[in-house]
Amino acid sequence: MKTQILSLLACCLLLAFCKTVPKTDAPKPAEQYNTAVEAPLVSTISIPVNISISDLVTSINNKLSGKALYEDYSYTDNNNDGFMMNAWKSRDITLNLNGQTIKYYVPLKLWLKKNLYVSEAEAEAEIGLSFKTTFAIKEDWSIQTNTVLEYHEWLSKPVLKTGMGNVSIESIANLAIGRSKKDLTQTIDRLVSQQLSLRPAVQEVWNALQTPTLLSDEYKMWIKTTPTGISMTPIVTDWNSIKAKISVDCLNDVNFGAQPAFRENTSLPLLRNIEYDNTPDEFQVRVATDVPFPEAERIARTFMVGQVFESGKKKVKVDDLQIWGNNDRIVVNTLLSGSFVGNIYFMGRPVYNAQKNQIEMTDFDFHFDTKNMLLKSASWIFQGTIKKKMKDSMIFPLDENIKALRAEIQNTLKYYPIQPGVVLSGTVDTLTVENTRIMPNSIRVNLFSKGKLQVDVKGL
Repeated sequence: MKTQILSLLACCLLLAFCKTVPKTDAPKPAEQYNTAVEAPLVSTISIPVNISISDLVTSINNKLSGKALYEDYSYTDNNNDGFMMNAWKSRDITLNLNGQTIKYYVPLKLWLKKNLYVSEAEAEAEIGLSFKTTFAIKEDWSIQTNTVLEYHEWLSKPVLKTGMGNVSIESIANLAIGRSKKDLTQTIDRLVSQQLSLRPAVQEVWNALQTPTLLSDEYKMWIKTTPTGISMTPIVTDWNSIKAKISVDCLNDVNFGAQPAFRENTSLPLLRNIEYDNTPDEFQVRVATDVPFPEAERIARTFMVGQVFESGKKKVKVDDLQIWGNNDRIVVNTLLSGSFVGNIYFMGRPVYNAQKNQIEMTDFDFHFDTKNMLLKSASWIFQGTIKKKMKDSMIFPLDENIKALRAEIQNTLKYYPIQPGVVLSGTVDTLTVENTRIMPNSIRVNLFSKGKLQVDVKGL
């Protein structure tokens, strides 16, 4: 009998508790997203390229030191001319450029040997050759050159030393020089093409841009660049350098968490020509930065989970929350316990506050169905501060992220070697937020950055 009374009492207490602790039956807002495709955030990176003429001349002289430019060890070639000749650099080459034309003066030491039928005689001489090379950059980024020998002058004339005395062979040597012009100019063409080859450097830049870069280890912040096109201005010259501008069109994404997956596109596009004066000196980069919903939930939970809100004798505690998107709004599903048990839903539109450099919520309120249900069963919750506290917890500061992003980019651009002798450097002048939008898995923030880049080619 006693047991039956206790069971009846327990049931009454449970019924009384159920009456005083309502549970929401309001339907949750749907998880849905705008189907409109976001226009790609195309960026333009304009990279001025400087090639030092003095470095170019030094490199050419170093590469030619001790190397023969021309070798002929046969009496029978060149229509049995009975003449042998070797040529190598005797002094430093001088060079000047004008537009797409290179002119250089090449002093050569000559060794000559003449078949005199009954004997042989050798001679040495020094000659100065003046070459002119016109060049053009082809669609595949290779250099097409055309070199001609403009004139030559004898710095010391060739004289054969024979048993009967010295014999001037200037006229014969002139003929030999004439016959060897093709070989000499082909050698120069090959050398110039190698020294001014742009494709390896451009290919290196193209590949390097695509590798995801860890900008911040603390925030696990990665930037991934996808180049979509590349163009270049004609080469211009002054007394000190060869100049051009390379313009890269690309897409940029910043991700938080693990290294983003990517597939490198190693196919360097064909060259597109652009005008030098119409190319800006600064880069303009748009970056899509995502605040994933799990990260937003983590930040909001830090402020809200465990918070207790009271109204008279009634109080509720926030046990958990979950975030998802509903078109252009954020849904915050909040699990409560205490005098009210169940889920209530808030909605708000994320906006960027430029003055405070943070994402915050506007039009933040109880969801319509939740509001109707609470008015009927737990209107006292409206009298508390839960809505304000929840709105304050839905603030995502970007100041530190943007500062970290800018600092990391700036640090990388202080000195970024692309390949030996090719160095990228620059500055980040501005980094600002353009807009925000809701994505299926995140709050997306579009950043816009301006700055300057420079590529120096040294020690070729």
